[in-house]
Amino acid sequence: MKMKRLFAIIILIILIFSLTATIFVAIFSSDTRLLFTLLFIDIVMPVIIYAYLVITKQIKNLDKKEDDKE
Repeated sequence: MKMKRLFAIIILIILIFSLTATIFVAIFSSDTRLLFTLLFIDIVMPVIIYAYLVITKQIKNLDKKEDDKE
């Protein structure tokens, strides 16, 4: 359980840092490539994390169903 909490805190820190960097680049920089890259990361990273959670939950449910059949 502690490992899950540690990973959750690390991911949360990365997301906060990414969002903060996006805001600073949007305000203080004129580099649009960097801004669009950060926006892409801000959108894609949570989607990938959510997809990972859904897939692992489904795999656990499949394993549980197979154990029930036996």
